[in-house]
Amino acid sequence: MQFVDAHWEQRNFGVSTVEMVVEPSDDAQSIQSGLRAQTAEYQVVKLPIEQIDKVPVIQGEGFNFIEAIVLVDAPVSSWKEEFPEYKIMSEAERQIMFDYVSAGMYHTDRFSNDSHFGKEQVIGRYVNVINDELGRGAVAIGLMHQGEIVGFTIVRKVDDKRFNCPLTGIYPPHQGKGLSKLFVGCSLAYVKDQGGEILLGGVSTNNMISLRTHFKAGYMASKVLYLFVKHA
Repeated sequence: MQFVDAHWEQRNFGVSTVEMVVEPSDDAQSIQSGLRAQTAEYQVVKLPIEQIDKVPVIQGEGFNFIEAIVLVDAPVSSWKEEFPEYKIMSEAERQIMFDYVSAGMYHTDRFSNDSHFGKEQVIGRYVNVINDELGRGAVAIGLMHQGEIVGFTIVRKVDDKRFNCPLTGIYPPHQGKGLSKLFVGCSLAYVKDQGGEILLGGVSTNNMISLRTHFKAGYMASKVLYLFVKHA
């Protein structure tokens, strides 16, 4: 198993956190031993779908399933329509983005659906994620519709060919209007303009609208991880 000290969650939630990834070579006994050795207050297990036979072992140690993450990737060439307009956000436009995020845009992820975490903590985590990504060189991009910014996407260069999109969203006043494909199209348009070829992302199965939108836009699933959590 891989063990990661998720120290950033200490900042976000005030609890020690460990993330564990089950590997193909792990058998039931080694997984059980690895889980029992943990003392962190918040424990997360990421189980590749190919290892589904290990679910009883993980649940037997008191972990509960909370979501599946579908890792996806799409070549720029997968976008078959005209690329939508986007805008690199100004400081004032970034502040509007943070205002919407701070008002509670997100409610389908594992943190929002975990009663151990309060709403303000979850909101603070999203704000921290965006700031962390911007600090690593990511760009905040405004999703344009009829001359107005209706949402945002965060895109960070991984290498010459690949870019990663860790967070995106349509602002609440514009949700339910069929605009969700903008966050895919604008991200791909930006990657294209930067000379990149591939956009990477991850989508929770708790958010079916986002999942359908990504697949319609030409994304392919590269890996699926079941996530189990435990509060010690």
